Amino acid sequence: MLQLFGAMDVPHAYLLLSMTPILVSEFLRKSKFKNYFVLLFLGLFINALSCKYFRGQSIALTLRGDSNFFYILFYFVFKKYNFSIPKMEKILCFLAVVFCACYIVQFIIYPVNMFLGPQDSWMYKEEGLRIRMIGQGLSSLGYFFGLNKYLRKKKHETFYLLLSILCFGTIFLMGFRTMLAAIAVFSLVMIIRVKGFSWKLFFYGALLCGIFIGALQVPIFAQKMDSMLQRQKTEVLTNKEYVRVKQFQYFTQKHFKNTWEYVFGSGIPFVRPKTGSAQDFVGSDYGRKMKVLTDKSNINFVDFGLLSMSWAIGVPAVLAMIAYSFKAYRLKVSSDYYYLGVWFAYLVASSFTTLEFCRKGNFVIQALVLYLVEKAHSAYLHENQRASLSPSPPQLQLQGKVSG
Repeated sequence: MLQLFGAMDVPHAYLLLSMTPILVSEFLRKSKFKNYFVLLFLGLFINALSCKYFRGQSIALTLRGDSNFFYILFYFVFKKYNFSIPKMEKILCFLAVVFCACYIVQFIIYPVNMFLGPQDSWMYKEEGLRIRMIGQGLSSLGYFFGLNKYLRKKKHETFYLLLSILCFGTIFLMGFRTMLAAIAVFSLVMIIRVKGFSWKLFFYGALLCGIFIGALQVPIFAQKMDSMLQRQKTEVLTNKEYVRVKQFQYFTQKHFKNTWEYVFGSGIPFVRPKTGSAQDFVGSDYGRKMKVLTDKSNINFVDFGLLSMSWAIGVPAVLAMIAYSFKAYRLKVSSDYYYLGVWFAYLVASSFTTLEFCRKGNFVIQALVLYLVEKAHSAYLHENQRASLSPSPPQLQLQGKVSG
């Protein structure tokens, strides 16, 4: 489903259709997140109607543009096979390590591309190289997974610490300031949830700072930090020439035809290059119009994260995604699995100025995490129930003479 992080190009139709038999058998069964998915896809369908009515793009093309969101349904595949939590965590750990290795290799050998992805994912600007890859949510998930296990002092805690360092280094290479800020905030959240508030926080804070300072001694990381500091001087919302300011003004003042389209979204414009020609595009009139606007003015639906995604797919669909993320965070699990809810909180928070939540490949990872949250919550309830039903240990009775 991750297409080997983009190393191969498999049509969405083949991957999504492969899930259909399982969806038919599993959808009617009880689950924690099914209703949120219903709301999500109802929102997407209404959005397709809105796009057809206001922009003239066919419902089929709009849903085709929405194909990335359908991968959340892989959740039902996990439920079908009922994988154990230890097995799923081994899979998660393996995927995180492999992804980070692939990302770092791709970063080093650029401009040679090993992996497929949107053409604008590979950007050489003055601030340096910034690469996005399919399934890059594995890096942040792997980071919180490793940190959680390290804080819990599980076996192989050195490995978990190294895993967190590897994943953090990969996120740092991506060069997104919002993601780094969110990592810092939710690392603190994770530490407090697992360890509680104590003086040991200073130790863990010093450890994280030490790792960060050590990374900056490596030239490639030092260059990346310098580029982010340079961007901070101009890429601020108080700068009227900043592209995000122009995008916000366009979508809030010029783009929508009325309030209804604003609420239900104007749809993801469908446009793709013809085979063999990167300059010749096919798609709907709406898609070609938005492609021209993007090329000329860099106006697109991605730079305000979930807010700008609501302009494309509609407010109801975005609220459904935020709702299941909040549900995942709120479900009670043992402290071994706090990383699951914290990752979803990080994902929402980091999607203020990035599209990390909806990045290609990340919905498969969300499906994995939602399945794990549900399993961990069930295990938590079972343990509590068993503890409440077990007989209390007999009280010691004091033996002694009674005077009277």
